Amino acid sequence: MKARYLALRAAVRRAGPTPILVRLAVAGTGLAALLVALPAEFLGLGPAGALIVLATLPALRPRGTMPVVLALAVIALWLIGTAGYGESVSIWRVVALGSLLYAGHNLAALAACLPYDAAIRSEAVTGWVIRLVAVVIGSAVVLLMALAAVGRLTLGGHAAFAVGGLVAAITAAGLLARISR
Repeated sequence: MKARYLALRAAVRRAGPTPILVRLAVAGTGLAALLVALPAEFLGLGPAGALIVLATLPALRPRGTMPVVLALAVIALWLIGTAGYGESVSIWRVVALGSLLYAGHNLAALAACLPYDAAIRSEAVTGWVIRLVAVVIGSAVVLLMALAAVGRLTLGGHAAFAVGGLVAAITAAGLLARISR
């Protein structure tokens, strides 16, 4: 037990600022996604501790299944809010959730590649983040253009389409993970 504590203490002392900042960004995007997905009835101080712990887990274990667990929790909270509590499916919320889930997963992949004690040039992480932001903005613009083309800038009562999109995204991610193995 003491050896594990000493090893943990040594790892914390060697930790570099860039890997720590990337892991903080993973936790921040996870917490933001949870707050956007959380039904309005639950906003308050009650679930704050659980949300912070859940958002921190992918930052601590980015190589494991924790990023997927967080994404599934966000999707479940969003489905509970829309299907269970009758919250409207608004375009800003769908875009925000998609963007935050993508950013969190992308940053978790970066965090998984960075050892805690790595000395990383800022250009490497800056390039990664620029590509991340470009994909998020590009996806949002394409979505808004597609909705404008069909004349529906709000999802209204068509939550089934949004849920179908989430299912398709999860299926695509699962297929890509299976192919990569």
